[in-house]
Amino acid sequence: MGTELTRTKPLLFALGAVAVVVLSYLALGGASYQPAPVADPCVGRDWRHPDDVATVLEQVILSALDGAACQLGVSREDLVLAIRDKPSLDTFASEHGITRAQAEDAVRMGLDRAIDDAETAGALPGFAAALARRLVDTLEPWRVLETLESLRDLLP
Repeated sequence: MGTELTRTKPLLFALGAVAVVVLSYLALGGASYQPAPVADPCVGRDWRHPDDVATVLEQVILSALDGAACQLGVSREDLVLAIRDKPSLDTFASEHGITRAQAEDAVRMGLDRAIDDAETAGALPGFAAALARRLVDTLEPWRVLETLESLRDLLP
């Protein structure tokens, strides 16, 4: 009888610990957890005045994606997944009843607007804005974002 109690002690202790965790979770509102809603891409964002180019590029990318997503009536997150490559963009376009060209145009317009906003806010110097606009006019949208992302990774 003593050995049975000794063998069940760890099991009883584990069950008690689980009960404490579950009850604490419920007491703190865990049963009513709702994930945060996806941000509305049509709501304007204030430009910060960062000290480094990497943060400026991040703001330009996020602003561009917001602008394009707003124009297309989708979330920024859905658009990010769509523009990772040509087949993904084609799938996205067909699911939303638009052509790939329309999706690319929306991304280009978002990038142009974001570059203008960054330049107006003084976050992007004129020569850098001109280079960015040239990229937007020359490359496919996913290549532009890849290039900006690569530049951000190279900067200190």
